[in-house]
Amino acid sequence: MTRRPASRRAQGGFSLIEVLIALLVLALGLLGLAFLQVLNVRYTSSAEHRTMATNLASEVVDMMRSNPRHLVVYNRLDKASFANVAVPATGCSKAGDSEATAQNNVARWRCDVVTQLPGGVGNVVVAGNDAVGYTATVDLEWTDDVGAKDNADAVRGKTASFRVVTTL
Repeated sequence: MTRRPASRRAQGGFSLIEVLIALLVLALGLLGLAFLQVLNVRYTSSAEHRTMATNLASEVVDMMRSNPRHLVVYNRLDKASFANVAVPATGCSKAGDSEATAQNNVARWRCDVVTQLPGGVGNVVVAGNDAVGYTATVDLEWTDDVGAKDNADAVRGKTASFRVVTTL
């Protein structure tokens, strides 16, 4: 018996179409990973801003608790009071004198809100009296890019907010 040589079609190996399909599948997978990375950065940034808002709200509540005689000063914190906040070149710790008065605490807090939250504004409402006690409501708002469809949408941003209500 004589053996016939194997034809070229029976030989194994990859064709150019198979290689191109494999590259296409790999490219789609890498594109998906890149998209997940962009979303990860946005959600991490949003979580950081929420943490900052929580810390800033706690800070102003602690300032009110430590200086209850000056609650009227904190009650003047509204969104309009954030319009022309100047951030000193030396940082927010220098926003006001070295004395720890209520006005200086408010000036430092406003500066912190503006520098730590993009487009950040706040509102503090103190209600009540000495007989029934005081209730403080602290609202913070800032722009957030979570859920943005593209970079232009991310620049415009959506408003995110944080509220804390506490008894002083």
